[in-house]
This record gives sequence, structure tokens and C-alpha cells, in this order.
Amino acid sequence: MDPLFHLTRKDKWFLGGGNGAIWAPPFPRYPDSFGYWDESYLADVRLQHLFTIIALDSRARPIRFHSEIESWRPDRLILIHCSPNVVIRETRCVLENQSWVSELSLETSPEELDLFQWSLQDLRPTGYGTPRASLADCAVTDDTITYRWDTAWPAELEPDRTAIETERIGGKREAMLPPLSVFVELGADRERVSLSVNLAQRHDESPLWETSVLPEKFLDGKLAGDFKLWVGPGEPDGLVHLVQHYKLASGERIQFLASAGLSASAARASFEETRSSRATDISESAWRRYFAGVPQFESSDPWLTSAYWYRWYGLRLNTVDMPDLPICRGSAFQAESASGFQPEIRQDLEGPETLGLEGQATFSPFVTEGIGFFRNFVTYSAQAHLREVSWMHDPRLATGILENLGKCQRTDGSFPGHNYSCRPSRDFYHADFATGIERLGALHGEGATSGDACRVMARYADYFLAKRACHFSKDDATLFLVFDQNETGQEYMSRYTAVASDADQWTEFRVCGVDASTYMLNLFTWLGEPYDDAARHVIRGLIRLAWSSESSFFHDVLRDEARTGAHPATGMYPMGSPAMQELDLAGLASSWLLNADRFFLPKGFPADSFDDPTFSELGEWKGKRLNCPWNGRSWPMVNSHLVDALAAFARSSGRLKEEAGAAFMKAIKLMFHDGDPSRPNSYEHYNPITGMPALYRGYDDYMHSWIVDLIMRHAVGVQPGCDEVDPLPLDVEWIECRDIPHPRGRMHVRSDRGCPTQVSIEEVS
Repeated sequence: MDPLFHLTRKDKWFLGGGNGAIWAPPFPRYPDSFGYWDESYLADVRLQHLFTIIALDSRARPIRFHSEIESWRPDRLILIHCSPNVVIRETRCVLENQSWVSELSLETSPEELDLFQWSLQDLRPTGYGTPRASLADCAVTDDTITYRWDTAWPAELEPDRTAIETERIGGKREAMLPPLSVFVELGADRERVSLSVNLAQRHDESPLWETSVLPEKFLDGKLAGDFKLWVGPGEPDGLVHLVQHYKLASGERIQFLASAGLSASAARASFEETRSSRATDISESAWRRYFAGVPQFESSDPWLTSAYWYRWYGLRLNTVDMPDLPICRGSAFQAESASGFQPEIRQDLEGPETLGLEGQATFSPFVTEGIGFFRNFVTYSAQAHLREVSWMHDPRLATGILENLGKCQRTDGSFPGHNYSCRPSRDFYHADFATGIERLGALHGEGATSGDACRVMARYADYFLAKRACHFSKDDATLFLVFDQNETGQEYMSRYTAVASDADQWTEFRVCGVDASTYMLNLFTWLGEPYDDAARHVIRGLIRLAWSSESSFFHDVLRDEARTGAHPATGMYPMGSPAMQELDLAGLASSWLLNADRFFLPKGFPADSFDDPTFSELGEWKGKRLNCPWNGRSWPMVNSHLVDALAAFARSSGRLKEEAGAAFMKAIKLMFHDGDPSRPNSYEHYNPITGMPALYRGYDDYMHSWIVDLIMRHAVGVQPGCDEVDPLPLDVEWIECRDIPHPRGRMHVRSDRGCPTQVSIEEVS
């Protein structure tokens, strides 16, 4: 099995090095231009116009190319650029040492070409911004141009609720946080001929010869060699042209690169390492090494095989592993109060074990929720990432996620929803961390989940008991409160407007959530003493208050004990809990999840029942298409919950196993363009009737579900930590998976239709 070969296609362009550097513009404006003109990111810092390449002929005329993608796979993107007389093959790759590389091979040319690496950076006066991002310094060395890029955010922001990259101002305009500096080194792997650095008034930013300084500055075969940066009337302001000149003859190859780091020395070290090697070889080797570090899965079913390896690609694409990346502190963190959310200044983050850049606590390795807007440590998705990366041979990434929860934890015990390097954290999400921690311990031994994790989770549990618990004395029951539609990660649905008619306007309300309560039941159960009583009270709350025998459904509950009339998919989450087995959960499955008129829709499970009056498979809420609608779209996060719940019930009861297998395959096959197994995807949400993903959002490779975990436990059948397997019945000829983590070593599983499953464990001392 060769994952790189298996994932090869022509309709993709995202590239990442697996440590923080990424180039994945959702809707690239200039995908055919050489290099990286559309936005890149280092961790959560946006970098624009890193560089492009302008080619001139011997008469200093620009060469116009027709360009197309030849092939993409995780380690590289190959494009062919053609003009009537010139053909250039470009191979792009982004490396784990934070380098963006464009290798050009001059396949055909009647003459030597002049090539210009051109970077265009914004220079802004000191002031306010959301964010204020600007070039802060620049220097020329013997072989490179370097610059410092500063990004600063206001100390207070009104959170963006549109899930796009816009923010509105809150608080005082002068309250800016200190900037985070990223250093970038630009150059190539051969001798530079000439250069020019120029500040210009703002103009069109298209990567064209006409908009560059070349028409005026390239004279007599060379650039002017000038350095004009801190110039002009008033405080310097405008666009900075950083241009370096090289020559290339037919048959020759050149590597252009931009290397970045959180210090000038780090950027320089990355540049030197990359320049002295073949970047494409480095990239391929790194990706193969990564893929070798996970269970080796293959199946006769092409959707399963593609979904499995594509998810591992997405996890590495979105991994951030930068030991010096600071966690923003000393800013307006959001803490709960009786009247809503008020600023709390966080003073206790730093400690001797986490001191990093400028004395701030630093991030351990983690996976971002996705590209662009979602490129930060999001606790709602961290629950999914923890489940996924626990299957890696090395548990370092999983333990890093747990460490970050402790580092970001507020003084009241809650976790901020979004956590950044240089901007205030924000929001709060309900999430199920206990299941992922349990998975990690079962696969790698209890030593993988340290005592710190127990203390952090105990503080989290105490926060819920102190601030979120709703106690019902009549039934000696407890459920947990949701305060607004953002907290469950599921905006815009009748689940909330059933409580307050203006809930979709981001107003505050109070309702006991089935999902929030189920998550806490899992946490109390994992923690054990002294939380056993708390677990029993939640069980009573779910059974005596949330469960309706008339509707066969778990409903959210108001504080007066009345159930809401909404039927979101969260009403089926408790189905997987052993504590619910006294109820007729087969009726819940047949009446709701497996009912083709409610949730078992043709392509996917909606987040809200099909018979809900507000249901829209088109993503429309009150007639308007939204970015993050939950009133009928199929979200992979919800699908993961539902498949797990039904599979757990099927295994414990011995019923509905065939149906659980069908539900699992429905969730897997949803995530492909046009049902094509060679074109997997991972969007935020999908049309559950047609299967069309949210193309209008552009956020592919969105890590908001647990696909690897579903495949390992339900297709392969591994029950973490156990010697036996229990796969769901699937219409698949064969499945094989080797090198699965096991407390005693590595497990190997082979299933063939009609034959007993073969299981062996290769013990490692």
C-alpha cells in the first residue's frame, strides 16, 4: 500500500509540512502563478504574497504561460507552464522545517531566461487593526532578502459569528496586544544576479510583470540594486517589493524558497537546510515516514481505503508542532459570570516547564480544526483529534493535545473554545474529552495519560458542577446547562429557538443539553471517585427527565423540567451509554436514526430531523443561506457521534448490527466528490439528500470528525486495548490492517468475507 500513490489526483492543491507551514487557500485567486502568491500560514499567522516568479526572455519581455495542474499528492503539486517556445515544470512542496519551495525545471527554451523571485509585503503605520499585520524590518544579505512580519491583535474583540476571516472591534481602540514576529528568508539555491527593494504606494496586487517594479527597474540586464524602504512623505506606508534576479538555461533546474521561523536564526537555519538539498526528496521522505507511523490499512472497498489514508493526510496537513509558539495571555480571556461573559485577565499561565518565547507559555503539538479561519487550537474539535491521533504509533501528538488543554485552561476550570498565538482566546464549547483520553490509555498504556491530565479534567468537571449543573431535587437528578447556540458547536436550529425565539441572534438562554450532559457522564465515569455520585445523578437526569417514552427520544430540558419539542441529532447521543440500557433504545434507533423520513436520508444523517419545520438540506435558515447551518445539513461530527452510538448499542444488545454497519458506510461514503472513491474530501457539512458538500465555503480538509477512529473500531473491529476484535458486518470482500498499537506491541487483523477474522499480536518488550 502506497498512500502517496493512492491519493494522487489532479483537482487539489493544498500543501503542508506537518509542523506549521501550510499553503491551502480555499479559493486561490492565482493558482496558476508560480510560487505562493495566495495566502500561506505559519501556525495561525497569515502570510500573504510570499513569492511568485516572473520570467523574461532575452529582450526583457514577459513570457505569458498557459498553466495547468499535472498532478497533486500530499507531498507535492506539479504544474506545467507552457508558452509557444518555453515549457517549465514547477514542483511545489511545503516542508516540515517551515519552508515553501518552488522547483522550476526549464524543459524547453530557445534561450536563457531571466527569472525574478518577487515578494510583495504590506507596510503599515503603527496603529489599530483586526489584526494589524505589517512588514516591520527588512535586510539584504549576500544571498537572500529577509524580512520580519509582525501580527498584533486588539486585546478585546467582538467574536466573529460568520465563520469567515473578519472581526469587529470591541473595547478601546488603543488596547493592542504585543505583536508576534515571524521571520522570512527569501532566495534560491543558486547565485543571485541582482536585486531591488522598493516601497510603493498601494496598487493592484496581481502577480504580473506590469504591477511589479520590473518594467522600470530591470535595465541593461540587471536590477538597480537599490534599497528604498523607510522613504516617502510621512510615516512609511505602502507595498514593499522584494525582488531577486536569477538566470536559468534550458535543461537546468532551480529551487526558489521562502523559509520562516519565530526567530531570524530559525528562518536562516531552515533556509540553509532546504537550499542544500532537493526539497522534493525531503518532502516525499517526510510524508512516507509519517504514513509509516500509523496502522497500515487496506481494503477491497475503495471508499474505505481512500477515506482512511485521506484522513491521515488531513491530520498532518493541519498539525502544528512549533515548540516556541506562544499561547496568547495577559489579554481579555472570556470567563463566565452570572450575567453572561466578562473579561478575565489570565495571570497564571506561565510555569518553568512551559516557558518559551518572551516568557510565555507555549503550545505543545496539536491539530488545528482546519485551514484559514479554523487554523487554531479549537477545543470542540480537539475531542475528535484526540480520538484520531491516539492510533499513531507515537502518542506524542495525542499527549500534546491533552497538555494544551491544561495550558489553556481558565482559572475557573473551563477551556476557551478558540486558542491562538497572538490574539485573545474566545468562546466556550461543550466536548467529550473522556472518550479520547480513554482511547489513548487503552492503546498506549495508562502511562500515556499522565496525572496532569487527571487533574486538568477534574478541574473541568468541577467547573461544570459549580457553574453549569442544574439540580432537580424531585428526581435527585442533574443535567448540564447550555447558555447560547455557539457553545454546543451547533448553531442555527430549532433546538435553541424552542427555548428562546431570538436564540439565533446570539442571545443568552438556559437549557439543559442532552449532549452536554452525556459528555459529562462520560467524564465522571472516567474520573471515577469522587465523581461516582455525580455520574449517578446525570444518569437519573437523562433517564427520568430527558427521555420521553412517548417519543422514544432524549430531549433537552428546561429548568422547570419541561422537555423541548425539538428533535436534534444530539437526542440520540446517549444511545451508546451502557447506563441507558434499561430504556427501549432499539425503539429510538428504529423511530429516529434508521427512519428514512427523519434521519436515515439518502446520503447522510442530518443534524436535525427531516420532519422539523425549520429543516433545510440547502443550508438555509429562515430563507437565507448560512455558513454554518445545523438545521438539516449533514455534519461529519454529528455522523461520528451517531455511528458510535448505534454501534455501541448494537454490540451491547446484540441487535441492529447490520443496521449499524450500514450507518457506518453511509457516513464514510458521504465524504467523496460525486461518490468517486478517488476524490475523497472533508468539508464542514453536506446536503444529506444529494451528498453535495459545502463547496461555497471552500473549507476542505476540515478536521471536525473522527474518520480513522470509526474505521479502526467498526471496520477493522479493534476494541482498543483488547485482544479480540468485533467488526460490524459490512458488504466488503476483505479488510487488512497491520501495526495497530496495542499495550503489548502491535496487532495485525485480516478479515475475509465468509471466513473467521484472523488476529495476531506481535509483542514488544
